[in-house]
Amino acid sequence: MTLAVALLALALLVGIAAGGHGPGKGHSNGSGTHGRTGFHFLVLDQIAGTSDRLIFQGNGSFNRNRASGGGTFDHFLAGTGPPATLVATGTWKAEDVVSWTPGTTHGVYQGGILVIHATVKPIGQPAIKNVMIQIDCNLGPAGFSTGKPEGVVVTVPGTPPVVFTPTNPTTGLTVFSLTKGHKH
Repeated sequence: MTLAVALLALALLVGIAAGGHGPGKGHSNGSGTHGRTGFHFLVLDQIAGTSDRLIFQGNGSFNRNRASGGGTFDHFLAGTGPPATLVATGTWKAEDVVSWTPGTTHGVYQGGILVIHATVKPIGQPAIKNVMIQIDCNLGPAGFSTGKPEGVVVTVPGTPPVVFTPTNPTTGLTVFSLTKGHKH
């Protein structure tokens, strides 16, 4: 319960960053070659059927083929501790855009599905390249749903790949921000 409250409080901070003062500020929307759309999220994910959990946070911007930004993560085991057993912690950096499926807009926000590649940098371990991050944003005020749970799916390459998916019920927030016309 305390973790959920802390995550929701932090999600509010992500929402403030989404208001045009984050990494995507001063750019037009993602519809043009040079336009940028912001992404912002803070979520709790899981590996289905295990105690593995992932607090995953990110901010950045993207256009049709390039993403910039990144964030932080904590991979831990639920039901251990406190403190919970830490598996890995560190940062990640956005790389290229795999796909962008825009949804309905509402004010300066937009729903949709963004898929990017990233490099994950666990502290004390080698960097992991080509991690796929899928950000799913259902924008309630616009009446828009992706048909998927609100959240982020993180796929770490390997045989088999390791896939973190949103918890059920979902915990966290994702949003895309349009900053076209924003004055500084």
